[in-house]
Amino acid sequence: MMKRKCTSQYQKAAAVFITAALCIAFALGMAGCGSDSASSDGTYDTVSEDFFLMNEDGTYTYGEIVAPVMEESFPLVSISHGIYGTINSGGAKQLSEMLASHGIAAVRVDFNRCLTSDPEEALAKDKSGRTNEYTLSDMLESNQLAIEYALNNYNIDEDRIGVYGRSFGGRVAMIMGNDSIGGIDYKAMALIAPAGNEYALIHYVGGQDEWDRIRAAVEKDGSFKRGKLIFTAKWFDEYYEMNPALTGEKFGDKPVMVYYNTKDTVVEPKTSLDCAHAYSNVAIYEVTTDDGHGYEMSYEQSEIKDEIMNRVVTFFEKNL
Repeated sequence: MMKRKCTSQYQKAAAVFITAALCIAFALGMAGCGSDSASSDGTYDTVSEDFFLMNEDGTYTYGEIVAPVMEESFPLVSISHGIYGTINSGGAKQLSEMLASHGIAAVRVDFNRCLTSDPEEALAKDKSGRTNEYTLSDMLESNQLAIEYALNNYNIDEDRIGVYGRSFGGRVAMIMGNDSIGGIDYKAMALIAPAGNEYALIHYVGGQDEWDRIRAAVEKDGSFKRGKLIFTAKWFDEYYEMNPALTGEKFGDKPVMVYYNTKDTVVEPKTSLDCAHAYSNVAIYEVTTDDGHGYEMSYEQSEIKDEIMNRVVTFFEKNL
């Protein structure tokens, strides 16, 4: 299968691209980009585009969209990574390419916001060009901006949009679906180890005592840094205000799938199951691997990874 990489020329102002029009033409099956119908094996050529979008606070969200080359409109999946993750964490790039090759565009962003839209500075390995902060509202805003960008620049069917998230990105995906973020009626949801209930991060930091110690430090000093994560009062307020494990009924009877690992020590199986049981139309899948919270998604070869990715692609093919 032929793939075309169409990377925009970055400018200081967000979402100003020299080659964006060419990318969009490719995605619509024009500009000599080849056949707009599926190949003999049922897959499509794909096109990808990097972008920077300006956030309300003046920072930038970095992301990528991968789309099928086809003339008719196609569905879209918004992909959310977890805290400490990146735009490519947990096999997200491979999953995006698989979805696009099956006729479904995928858009994903890096939730660690950039202080500049200069790629060398923003994407430096030491992350000095990043805010290194995360809040749920910021993550939701970044996803919403990316979806709007996809809708405005690609031939997306706005009535066929789904959400996918893993770990804390699962919490984000749940909120998006439950609360119709951006005014969108999301049609399907796929979750891997979703950290979507009240206790998910309490377990992650080491228990209630440590959680309480961090909250006390935030109340005293305004913020607290633990590892790479900066806790603030806003972070805690949103964590408790946005508890999607309690609002799953708002998603109705639309389809949901959830994977959990019996050996996951970051997001415990009981947390994933609590999130799964928030929904009335849910398929639950169990794996057991010593890779823990990784689910072998970063492995070069893995039967578990192949199972998860193929099942996610099939799920969205069927329900979008």
